[in-house]
Amino acid sequence: MVRADMVLDVICVHSYIGYTRLVRAANRLRAHGTPVTITFRPYEIAPAASDSPQLLMPVLERALGPYAATQTELFTWQAARDGLELRYDLAVATGTFRPHLLVALAAGQGRAEAVVERLFRAHFTEGEHIAAEDVLRDVAEECGVDLAPYGPGVLARTSPEAEELRGELHRLRHHGVTGAPVFRIADGPVLLGVQAEGVLYEAMAQAAARSAGATTL
Repeated sequence: MVRADMVLDVICVHSYIGYTRLVRAANRLRAHGTPVTITFRPYEIAPAASDSPQLLMPVLERALGPYAATQTELFTWQAARDGLELRYDLAVATGTFRPHLLVALAAGQGRAEAVVERLFRAHFTEGEHIAAEDVLRDVAEECGVDLAPYGPGVLARTSPEAEELRGELHRLRHHGVTGAPVFRIADGPVLLGVQAEGVLYEAMAQAAARSAGATTL
């Protein structure tokens, strides 16, 4: 068993690319019979952002001025090299607390990988407002996450699950997490920023080899 941790935000293009490479590396190892468990840790790149939807490009233009178009073109090109489609003309700026809440609930049912991918795609490719309750519930249903046991208010910012998420966000800030993505494979070093798929695969393979060696002792 190999354990991998990733800090991400689901409106962060670097997190989207990093997630894609991490899962591809994990699936290569899984194909050889080694189980890989990925734990997603929450980070908000815009913690003060409202859940009210706004088109993303005007927000970026206010923040970056004339560089907004250049940056989004660069990100679109970088993502396309990993087979990802970014539609900044459709993307909606929003807070990500509630999407992170769904990821945490999905993790309890072993569905976090699917939910994270679906949220990325909904935001970057389909122009969905991923903090909207109806969108979150559609994602949950599509990915096989059962929200019924938690009650109707589970995705509210005032739910007990939301308080747990706030605690996790605070814990990560306290430990010095100031951006995303961040990776750690097993007990290896912390890897900051987007990593090559080969780097992530090699870290997992080495962790698997160490684990196998410890098992045989």
